[in-house]
Amino acid sequence: MEKYVDFIFKNRKKLLILLALINLIALIGLINIKINVDMKTFLPSDSKYLKSYSIIEKKYDLSDQLIVMLELEKNPLSDLDTYKKIWSLQRNLENIDGVNFISSLFPQTLPGYNIKTSKDITENFLNKLNEITLFKDKFFKEKDGKYYTLLTIPLKSDDLDVVEQIENILKDVTYYGSGSLFFTKKLFDYLLRLFIFFPPLAFITMLIIFSLQLGSKKVALFSVIPAGLGALWTLGLMGWSGRDLSIASVLVPIFTIIMGSADGMHFLTHYIEYIEKGVDKKSAITETLKSTGIAMIMTTITTIIGFLSMIFINSNMMKEMGLWASFGIGFAGIATLYILPVIISGNVELKRKRTHMFDVSFTKKFWNKKGVFIYLVIILIFALSIPFITVKFDQISMFKDYTKVKKDFNKLNSIFQFNIPVMIDFQTSKEPLDKIYYNEMNNLKKELQNEIITFNYPQEILNTMGKEFFNFKVYPTPIQVLIIKNALKNNQSVPLFSLTSGKSYLGIITTVDNSKNTLIKVKNTIEKLKEKNIFKDIIITGMPYVFSEMNTTVLNSQMQSILISLILVFISIFIMIRNIKIAFFGIMPLLGALIVEFGTMALFKIPLNIQSALMANITIGVGIDYAIHMIGTYRYYKNKSKNAIEKTFNIVQKPIMANALGLAFGLSILNFSPFTFHTYLSIIMWVGMISASIFTLILLPYFMKYDK
Repeated sequence: MEKYVDFIFKNRKKLLILLALINLIALIGLINIKINVDMKTFLPSDSKYLKSYSIIEKKYDLSDQLIVMLELEKNPLSDLDTYKKIWSLQRNLENIDGVNFISSLFPQTLPGYNIKTSKDITENFLNKLNEITLFKDKFFKEKDGKYYTLLTIPLKSDDLDVVEQIENILKDVTYYGSGSLFFTKKLFDYLLRLFIFFPPLAFITMLIIFSLQLGSKKVALFSVIPAGLGALWTLGLMGWSGRDLSIASVLVPIFTIIMGSADGMHFLTHYIEYIEKGVDKKSAITETLKSTGIAMIMTTITTIIGFLSMIFINSNMMKEMGLWASFGIGFAGIATLYILPVIISGNVELKRKRTHMFDVSFTKKFWNKKGVFIYLVIILIFALSIPFITVKFDQISMFKDYTKVKKDFNKLNSIFQFNIPVMIDFQTSKEPLDKIYYNEMNNLKKELQNEIITFNYPQEILNTMGKEFFNFKVYPTPIQVLIIKNALKNNQSVPLFSLTSGKSYLGIITTVDNSKNTLIKVKNTIEKLKEKNIFKDIIITGMPYVFSEMNTTVLNSQMQSILISLILVFISIFIMIRNIKIAFFGIMPLLGALIVEFGTMALFKIPLNIQSALMANITIGVGIDYAIHMIGTYRYYKNKSKNAIEKTFNIVQKPIMANALGLAFGLSILNFSPFTFHTYLSIIMWVGMISASIFTLILLPYFMKYDK
């Protein structure tokens, strides 16, 4: 340590120039960073449902689809002016580059009518629409004195500008939007705000907490600066490497600032202790590095292990977040050991104006069997709750109720019972529009009547078209199918033939909910049709199945990730202290904190999902730091103090609690996020960090008594 401190004092100016150069390079990289809001990167890369969904999209030339519900004061089917206004509005929407076509109550024309402008629309035309259930039942509802109509808008482009243009055209009407690209546009807006405002807010929060702990705003600022620069370096590296910020990795700078600042706080706490004893600046830095340097390195390593273990979670996005968070924590650790000694070695005077806060000396009362008993009772109570944890994640539940995405979805669902659809590719041995398939689909619809809201299939559309447009008395014959096809040749408002491809047709089901039981019942019922020789194959897919599959696999991959990180952390502690018994004692508080966290999730009905699952990785990576600092400090004072345990406790208890509360308060800024799992993460981390710190301060002093 002496050689390192000598090097810093001799080369201070050169090291400051190097620091400025590194920061400049990082800033250039930061400018080039982009935001990626593709939800598919969240999903399992090996998902069979995601692969079949992509195949069906190509097969039927499907694209992202927007759903827009208009709220009207007058009934467009009886008020001619209202109908003409919306008819013209739809034509403007169809002229947007990127809109494929629009299915709605306002078609360009109908068989037997020649409508070129809104002036050509007559009362007779409206009367005809009122008779056609294909339009009226699907696209029109009346509720509480308001009139609602749907516009289904398949897109030929995933450019977010398309959504913006649609919203500009709709700005003078009351509307509610949904669909993948609509979600994506809102995600982009939300993530941009998180990226701009949350890292500075995290920095300020940690500054306030550490000011209270360290007794000086100046000291607190210096303790947080290395973590802030670590976040900058990480983002700069992401920009230079061409990596994008996602809904997961947007948390990386926040995690880096909140968790990476712990080393700075521990370093300055010890440094000031030596300065107050009258030790000169150079010797104070040297002794600080001797007493806490190894512990700082080890806590950085264990926190990195916690994040790196996320590579075992079955999601590309979560793997990438774990990787970049590891870079962030690593950079923050390097910055602390590099920057703080360089700054302090200059004409910088650091001292505190008041004593430490966050005193938890009451824990000394439990340095006995009573404390161990209380620990065991607490984890037993929470352990009994763990089996009741729910596993859930989907596109809608991730948004909070006040967001436009959630409000619009709830409104759509309340009027049209809207839900994310299930897709079924029926591969046939006969022509797909043959009457035999019409009968099979009708029977299937009846069998699933308790599980589904709507079931759209081309045979039903064809039958309705034949009866209501052409007055056919029975299901259309092959010749009559050709007549209908010719009549719809230039009219895409009725998506009949887009639902067929060769000897295949597409069925689209909206389920009453996306629960696992409902999806299994729908899948099993449909797959029974494979037994009939009229079907060559039936493929069931859709985002509800993709997310259900992810919810099933996330628990297994999470358990694997936790187990691996626990083993690696245990090995790391053993390497540091070469004592298997103390290493085992060191992870006991961490195990208790994990059990309390999962039990809390069950008690407060917080669902376990791909994002809230990372709280265990954070707890392992950060929660073990408290034990490492206590063990490392104890080993330093073991042969230097008559009561090494008491001395260790008095030195580390306040920094440990400051760090735990700082992390908990720091992550509380996530409550301002529009995403539900960010709030869940904040709640869980409060429980995890407080329990890990208290368990450490109670159990380890008791266990250290048995260290020979």
